[in-house]
Formats: sequence, C-alpha cells, structure tokens
Amino acid sequence: MFSITPELRCLTMIGLTEIPGVGESLSQRMIEALGSEEEVFRTLSEGDVSSLSSVEGVTSVRAVRLIQNFRGEDADVCQSIEATKLHDRILESISSFASSSAAKDRIGLLRPLSKQHIDSIETCRKRSKLALEFGLSFPESLETWTKLSSSLSNPKRGTSRVNRVIVVPDSETADRCNSLSNRCRIVIRDPNETWSDYTVFPNVTWVGKSAPSSPPNGWICFSSINKIASLVPELSVEWFELNSEILHAIQKIKENEWPVNPFSEKIEELVEPISKLDKILESLNVDDGDLHTLENVKDALWSEIKAIEGGINDAIVAGTSDAHLSIEGDEVLSFYADTESLNRRIQATVADTIDDAKQAGRKRLELFLQNTTVRIPFDWIESDYPCVVSRKAVEDIEAELENAIESAKNNDLLQNAKIAQELIEPCKNAISGLIEIEMWLTVARWAIHNKCIMPELVSKGSGFEIIDGRHLLLDCVPTPISYGLGSIASEGDRQPLSLLSGANSGGKTTLLETIAMIALLTHSGLPVPASSARISLVDEIHILAKVNGTQSAGALERTLLRLADVFVSESQKLVLADELEAITEPGAAARILSGLLSVAMENNTNTVVLVTHIGGQIRNNFSGEIRIDGIEARGLDENLELVVDRTPIRNHLAQSTPELIVRRLAARAQGPSASIFASLCESFKN
Repeated sequence: MFSITPELRCLTMIGLTEIPGVGESLSQRMIEALGSEEEVFRTLSEGDVSSLSSVEGVTSVRAVRLIQNFRGEDADVCQSIEATKLHDRILESISSFASSSAAKDRIGLLRPLSKQHIDSIETCRKRSKLALEFGLSFPESLETWTKLSSSLSNPKRGTSRVNRVIVVPDSETADRCNSLSNRCRIVIRDPNETWSDYTVFPNVTWVGKSAPSSPPNGWICFSSINKIASLVPELSVEWFELNSEILHAIQKIKENEWPVNPFSEKIEELVEPISKLDKILESLNVDDGDLHTLENVKDALWSEIKAIEGGINDAIVAGTSDAHLSIEGDEVLSFYADTESLNRRIQATVADTIDDAKQAGRKRLELFLQNTTVRIPFDWIESDYPCVVSRKAVEDIEAELENAIESAKNNDLLQNAKIAQELIEPCKNAISGLIEIEMWLTVARWAIHNKCIMPELVSKGSGFEIIDGRHLLLDCVPTPISYGLGSIASEGDRQPLSLLSGANSGGKTTLLETIAMIALLTHSGLPVPASSARISLVDEIHILAKVNGTQSAGALERTLLRLADVFVSESQKLVLADELEAITEPGAAARILSGLLSVAMENNTNTVVLVTHIGGQIRNNFSGEIRIDGIEARGLDENLELVVDRTPIRNHLAQSTPELIVRRLAARAQGPSASIFASLCESFKN
C-alpha cells in the first residue's frame, strides 16, 4: 500500500529556520497565523498550499516552493522562465479537472524534478498509475468519488478568543500552554491564592494542586498537563463545528462501497480510525434532551407561575361559591366585640378549599419541574387569597434551573470534547489523505480525457522518442507528431542534436513545446499525451524562447553569456531553442550558434533541438556532422491554408514558405496590389 504524504522528517531534529527560504521573521509569522510550530510542520508535510498561503507575505507560488524545500525537493529541473511558465500552464490544465479547491491548490506541488530525485519521481509515477487504473477500471466509482469529494477542503481554524481562563502554578507550566495564549487567557496564580479567588471567572481550567473537590460549573481541573488540547475543551468542539460540512462529506465517503483497488484500500485506511465520527456529528446537530428540557422549563417558568396563581385563585372562588356561614343571635354580639374570632370562623369555613387549591397548584408545579432536579421551596406561596407565589421562591427555582443548565452544558462540552480530542488527529489525517487522493484522481480524469499514457523511463543513455505526441494547450485539435533524438531513440534518430527547419506557421514551435511538455510531465511523474514515449531523465530542461529582432551590443552580450552558461554546463540537459539567430545578422549568428552547439556536443549526455531558418549556414560552420530535419509545406488547400506534414522529415533541410505566402496574397488581393503579387509569383517561377 502506498503512503500518501512523504515521510515527515523528525521534528526534533529540524527547526523551521532550517528549512531553505524560512528566516526568523517568516517562521514567527507562520506560527502566529497557523497557531503553533507543530501546526506549521503539519501544514508543510501535508502540502496544504492554501493554509500556508494565508500567512502574510506568502504567495501560493512561494508556498509551493517552501513545501518543496521542506520535502527536500528543491532541485527543480526547469532552468528557464519559459520552462516554468509552460509547466504552470500544464498544471492549470490539470487543475481544471479538480472537484475541490483544496485538490486544485495541491496540483501546484506536481513540479518537474531533476533525475537526482528519481525516488520522488518514481513515487509520483506509481500514484499516477494507480489513479489511472482506478479511473479506467471503475469509471462509475470515479464519477461517484468526484461528486462526494467536491466538499473536501482544508480544515478551518478558529481564530476568536474563548471565554476560558487557564490558571497555572508557575511560569514553566505557562510556557507549556503558550500555544493557547492567542485563544484564551493564561494566568500564573500567586502562591497565597486559592481556587476560590478565581470563582469570578465563569470558565476556568485549574492546573496543579489545591483544586476544588467539587469544581463549580464551567471548571475543569488537572493535577498536571498530559494533553494541551484538553485544557480548553471548547477548541476541540469548535473545530468540529467549523468543519462539519467537510466531516459530513467524509462520512458519506466512508459509507460508500468502493471497488477493490489500492485507492479504495487507502480510503478505508484513512476513514477506519474515525468510526465515532457519526456520533459526534449527531451530538453537534441535535439538541441534548436534558439540556433542551431544562432550557424550555426555564424559559416558560414565569408564565407557568402566573398560570398556577390564576388556577389556585379560580379554584378557591369556585370552591367557596356555595359556602355559607350560620351565626346565632348571641354570636353576632360576640363577633362584634371580637372580630378576630369572626375571621377565624370564616377561615375555618374555607380553609379546606384553599388548602386543596394550593395542593393542586403545587402538584402542577411539580409536574412542570418533573424532568429537572429542582425542588419547590416550602414557603413558595406568600398569601392564601388572593394567592400570590413568592417572587423569591421563583427566583430561587430559576437560579437552580440556570445552575442545572450550566452543569448540563459543561457535561456535554466535556463529553463531546473527549470524543473530539480522540478524533481530531484521525480526522485531520483523513482530510489530508482524501484531498491527496482527489489530487491524483484529478490527474487521472485529465489523463483519461486527453488519452495520456505513462511514459517509459530509460535509465541509461540520453534523449527521447515520442510516438504520436500531442500539444494539449492549443485552441484546436492537436495533430499527432512523432519525433526522436538521442541515444535511446530508434535507429537513425540517435543524434544528440537536431536543427529543425521548415515552413512558417508549419508547427516547428508547436513541436518544440510538445517535446517540452512531455519531458516536463515525465519529470513530474505524470502521464503524457502520446501513444508511447521513452524518456531519459536529465538534470536541467532549458526552453529558450525566440529572440525578437537584432539586439544591441549590450543585449547581445547578455544573451551570449546566458547561452554560454546553458551550453557549457556539464549537467545532463535537454535544450529546446527557438530561432536564436535574431540575436544578430544571419552570418554572424550562424557562426556563433555553430560554435555554441559544438561546445554543447562535447557533453555526450546533452540533447538539443534548435528551431532555425539558417540551418544550412549553421551546418556549414559546424565542425562535424549535424542533423537537420524539416517540416515541409506541400502547398495550399482549397481555402488557401498551408498544407503541412507536422512530423518533421528526417535529414531534410526544408524551405521556408515565402512563395506560398505570396501565392496566397496573389489569390486574395484586389485592386492594384493584385498585379504586384502576381508579378512576385512569376519571379519565384523564374
């Protein structure tokens, strides 16, 4: 089974500033932006381009370079701006097939490496092959994956502060918690302080001795620090809340049945450790029963009290509506003299009715509070009639409900945090691994669409042999081209150097770019657009663009210095140059280029293709045999467009196309200019 990400170098053996391109300033900015040094290393190892690009001063291009430097893949085979630009265009084409932005970002990591990094190239080749096999063998599964993976993205990180105070016994412990300082407050307690001095804070993490035996709601206590993440449980739960959409996508991927394949095995390997994911996702999306009940009771308490008061009073009125009091004649004077006696007589008459009404009200309140732990105070009623429920009693009930709610919230938080802390690392690994899989399946979708194949790497020799190679970045259907050069090519094509001559607009530059494209993809470990291809890896790939116009003395000097550096280098290289003769007048250019090419050929591992219109002159000045191939225009079609055989004719100096251009102008011109072009056509015949 293949490993998704490169082996992470021992973090105890390397600091951020030891990574090429990372100084003290950038190191600090990365830690501040990503939360901790550990998280920076994780970001680098996982190739998380988008997260690294969020750091101030780090562009996506620089992020890719930093990741490559961290992985030890800093030897890019591209040794010219033109080569880098062409490869970037290729990657842009590949990334258009990505189903998620995270995978699209990672496509930028598929850089062409020199032959010194053959192990990394072979790793990429292996993954490309596996991805192609999956896509070609299971097209329906690939389509399903494309839909499910569209929600994958790099995990979000919380940035807002959490209402929690970490109370620690000393500065050493505080330093251990320092990575949390941007999310919550860290306090070093005075030796004379006790836990009760910190009850002013609603949420406290107490670290060390002298913790409360029964921690208040919102408090958690640790005798020592085992896991930093456990100190602030809110952060673990927050991570799942922020990334619930991604995690739901993973859950769907996990539940899907995938065909037997190394990629399917890797998917299973990534999601298997998160079997409890559905549980925590459910807890985040569904209100806890007890908590929900407590909150509903608290919200409805005062209205229920008013209803109970009304019910008691109504019951008293109804119960006493038929009551009567008989007073004998001698009692009238007695009650007149002692009104308290009359009151007692009246109260005795309605006492049972009032007690019954109050008992019914109490039972109603007990029923209302039955799913809580709250008890009704003994003296909950202030007056019998009209019945008035004690405001203090209601406030006490409300306070108890609030405590119960906070306790339930704290219990839920701690329970969810415990599960979350166990799952965060496996979830992060799963997200990163699945994004990586999506990146390779993006390559597969692109390769299948463009009918690409895996090229053959040839360890000995130099050069290339391409059969039916196609340029994929044209605005038209590419014409397949076959071409070979160097010791690994077919017999007759084993020269290390070729001059490519021929028709204007005949496809010489297109052929050059096709060769470059296939070489760059091969050095990236990726499929190539051809029927077959054999490539020898090199140390350097140079694409030298067309020089526009005769150069000044200073510009010529700079150009020659650059060309000398390219051709004199002892490294094994592929040089693809386009019409360099414009550096100066043709005669001098031929002598200069022939001299540079002679030097280049002293290194028998070099492979050089030079597009030129002065092939004959260069050959005449070259101190040995030189191969000239030609792309010949056969004429004009019925639409007056050039008819060209795009595959070069070996050992053939093709002519340019001025005659054909003049013929086309003569056919299309009108007025006085028509006779001029007709005359020019005759001059070519003569």
